[in-house]
This record gives sequence, C-alpha cells and structure tokens, in this order.
Amino acid sequence: MDPRIAHVASFIRDNYHRKLTLAEMADTVNLSRWRLCHLFKEFMGTSPERYLTQVRLEKARLLLETEFLTVKEVMNRVGMSDASYFARSFKAAYGLTPIKYKNRSKKR
Repeated sequence: MDPRIAHVASFIRDNYHRKLTLAEMADTVNLSRWRLCHLFKEFMGTSPERYLTQVRLEKARLLLETEFLTVKEVMNRVGMSDASYFARSFKAAYGLTPIKYKNRSKKR
C-alpha cells in the first residue's frame, strides 16, 4: 500500500470525531484532493469520505454497545451532526436504526 494512503487512513481513524475535509486530508500527505481520491480508491476500494463515514459508524456501533449514552450523544461523539443522515447510514450499515440497535444491545 502507498504509505501516503496508509497515513491518511490512520489520520481519519485518529480524527474521525472532528469535522474533516478532503482538503485537510490531502494536505497531510501533500497531494491534491483529486490525486488523493484516486489513490485512496485504488488502495482502499472506497473514497476517503466513505471511509470516514465507515469509521464513524463503526465507532458509533461500539459506543452504542458499550456506553450509556443517548443516540444523539453518540452521534456527536463520532463527529456526525445530521441525525437523519446518521440514522440512514447506520441502518444501511447494520440493518437497524441506532435506537433499535441500542435497545437490542441492552437486552443482551
């Protein structure tokens, strides 16, 4: 794997809770946004933005399973601000809305 892409992936995993822009990601490895997108997709199979969303959703899933937080608190902790987008994305990834996932996790 290209070390620049590994660095950006690591940067995303370390900073997922912040508002990250494509320009900021590209700047960390001194690439243009276009070149970063091209290389990232080549090596990771997805765009940097989708990878960021995947990381955020995985962190949200873990928080819903392990912490006593509201869905809104979880959403804010993982850096997502649009509740509707968060719920749709979470359901697409895990088959349940965040609240249903949280309630299911509590029953275990």
